[in-house]
Amino acid sequence: MDSIIIKNNIITIYMSLDLIAVTPNLSLEIKANEIKAKIIKRLDELKLTDQKYKLSQDILLLVANLIEHLVKDKKINKKQLLLDIFQQVYNIQANDRSQLEMQLEFLHSNKAIKKLSKFYLFACGAFEYLFKKKEKKG
Repeated sequence: MDSIIIKNNIITIYMSLDLIAVTPNLSLEIKANEIKAKIIKRLDELKLTDQKYKLSQDILLLVANLIEHLVKDKKINKKQLLLDIFQQVYNIQANDRSQLEMQLEFLHSNKAIKKLSKFYLFACGAFEYLFKKKEKKG
């Protein structure tokens, strides 16, 4: 929303910055940063940010599955996003990075990284909603 302020006979117009378009490349970077923030927040909620988890295959699988669900745009590099998350959360070194890449290739080749169907997610959400309703009544 635009604002007009008149002070000392000087007119100042404040425009909303939402009207300025973002380039497609920058838009991809913004989406990737939002996904990264969501995943890091989830790891914090689960208290999985300790250094002992940095090479855990279970954490790697969890993050890879979260990325698989959250990334809609095929232009976003999922592997790089995963490595960036591990770098930010666990501050991995070069040898840890190569080990993570090998583990990721292993998980990918064995089809361990899966995206759940929308129907399954809906059914689980409905079940959880109904189950929580009954708990509150009882």
